[in-house]
Amino acid sequence: MTRQAITTWLHPLRPLLDPAAGLDWQLLHNLADALDDLLTVYPVGADLPPGPERSRRLLSIRRELAGQVDITGQPAQFLLLAQFMFGYRDLDLRDTAGLGHGELIARHGSPATRHRWIPRLRAGELAGIAITEPHGGSRPAATRTRAVTGPNGTWLVSGRKTWISRLTEAAVFVVFFRGPHGRLTAAAINAASPGLRRHNLAPCGLNGWTWGVLDLDAVPVQAEDVLEGDGMALLREHFAGYRPLVTAIGLGAAAAVFDVVTTTLAARVATGELSRLRDSALVTVGRAHAQLVAALLAAAAAAHLAIAGHRQAETWAAAIKAHGIDAAHQLMAELALLLGAAGFRADCRVAKARRDLAGLLYADGIHDSLYRAAGKCHIAAASGAGPGDQAILRPCSHSAVTPSSAASTATARRSASKGFTRCRTSCRPQKPAEKSSPSASTSPATSASSSTPPSKTNATPSGRESCGRM
Repeated sequence: MTRQAITTWLHPLRPLLDPAAGLDWQLLHNLADALDDLLTVYPVGADLPPGPERSRRLLSIRRELAGQVDITGQPAQFLLLAQFMFGYRDLDLRDTAGLGHGELIARHGSPATRHRWIPRLRAGELAGIAITEPHGGSRPAATRTRAVTGPNGTWLVSGRKTWISRLTEAAVFVVFFRGPHGRLTAAAINAASPGLRRHNLAPCGLNGWTWGVLDLDAVPVQAEDVLEGDGMALLREHFAGYRPLVTAIGLGAAAAVFDVVTTTLAARVATGELSRLRDSALVTVGRAHAQLVAALLAAAAAAHLAIAGHRQAETWAAAIKAHGIDAAHQLMAELALLLGAAGFRADCRVAKARRDLAGLLYADGIHDSLYRAAGKCHIAAASGAGPGDQAILRPCSHSAVTPSSAASTATARRSASKGFTRCRTSCRPQKPAEKSSPSASTSPATSASSSTPPSKTNATPSGRESCGRM
């Protein structure tokens, strides 16, 4: 069944999705076949309610698929097509393969952190991400979670993160917080660390994984756990590549609904249940197909820009995520009406897909904010700032990735997908000699700061102001 996503939707677009003929399409077929086999062993249909059993099956699928089909080193375009394919089966399969938010660790983690977590993530464990807080939505500039200097050069992180997915399933969380120096920082925190507390909430959709509140109470962070670079720059780079994947899986779910609806309508006409289809139904079907294809090609273009380190990658990723998920959500609602009351059953695949897709209207960026930020950047470019000269995703008080550093992080991303690679645009704190006073290599201002642990020095990359927030 998963192959239908490839043969019906992806193959006709192959000259555009893979113009250089560099993707391994046979591997994509192998991945689809392996997924189909696993879904017969661990079914996760709409009739399986949310809860521990659904979560257990999804984790089993991820772990066993990792052992059967090795996609290590595959380019981001391959992962985008795989995400479309996973969404075609079920949006809860969005973490079926790949590192997900663990890409932040692969690209920006210390050697010790990469060697601790990347093999485990490639073997099927999950990485979560913790950004959002109760008072500030998804605005990292409003982050109140903060680290203070602890004993033996550690930091102790305290705060509250909300609307966190993979709450009980993640083995590691990439947590964003303010370091003792006051700047936004990220660290890979073991999900079993002391001081972490979880409070489950019940979402309306996307409930394959648990979801809720993550409290941190003096959670210890070692120097090696801190990711290289300014936290805002890490977010910008990461979501420029991650949002096209989110778009692809949402479009895959919408494509599956399209196929269910068209197959049902054709069968009803063939059996004489319907004498003919109304023109309005045909218009809905034709428009839905055009919207899906256009949005998928746009997501592929956004992914390409992110891979290339293009300075407009953020703008495209944000706007196309919002547009693609909006289009999928709207056409799902229109297509579902053509099924009649059957599409309203709680255990109906179409009804579940609609509930899940509604969650993507909020996840990874509220759409009004993404459109607004993109629009602001376009106006800035028309005013003479130059296309893409202003970054898009985050508030103005933090620095962005400059065009030159974006190209470097793109190179690091390609290398990280093949193994353990350290980002060359590092501003990671370095350890001075043991038992020394604050390192003489730091500036006087840094050395005088009592908030910086002896094991850390800090630098903030330069960059332009953001012209929006998420």
